[in-house]
Amino acid sequence: MIKNRPRKFAVIGLPGSGKSTFSARLAEILRIPVHHLDRHMFEPDGKKRDKQEFIAIQQAILDEDAWIVEGCSFSTFEMRFAKADVIIYFHFSRMVCYWRMCKRIFNYKENFGGLRAITWELVKYTWNFDHEKRSKIEELRKKYPRIEFLIFKGRKDVDCFLESIKVE
Repeated sequence: MIKNRPRKFAVIGLPGSGKSTFSARLAEILRIPVHHLDRHMFEPDGKKRDKQEFIAIQQAILDEDAWIVEGCSFSTFEMRFAKADVIIYFHFSRMVCYWRMCKRIFNYKENFGGLRAITWELVKYTWNFDHEKRSKIEELRKKYPRIEFLIFKGRKDVDCFLESIKVE
């Protein structure tokens, strides 16, 4: 294994863009743990976890030597940004994401957590994601210039990256 290979990845992007599936594949290739934020943000019954408890869980994860943290809790995003080696932004089209959300409801995977129904709030959040989150993302990119920042705009970007990781 190459010594300088990144060991800490934060994966962000629109709901339904494929962050969970990608993160699981990346974890398998690199043999490092993956953490799906939805599993930590919500209790098993679907109730939102206490914010301080959620922050403490994330901090414990981020103190590990290697990790992939997948999800878009923007209230705690800077914690991940500050400690990551690589940020991967899934910037897929909204229509692709909506389609994948519909497929996911019928193909629910409990280990990824989260989506069990499409709500109006989720539709609006996805529609407005880029407009509302882009400035915060850019602000953090400037604040932490040492972090490699990758933007995936489609499946081809994902496949090329995973293939490049396999051959390193």
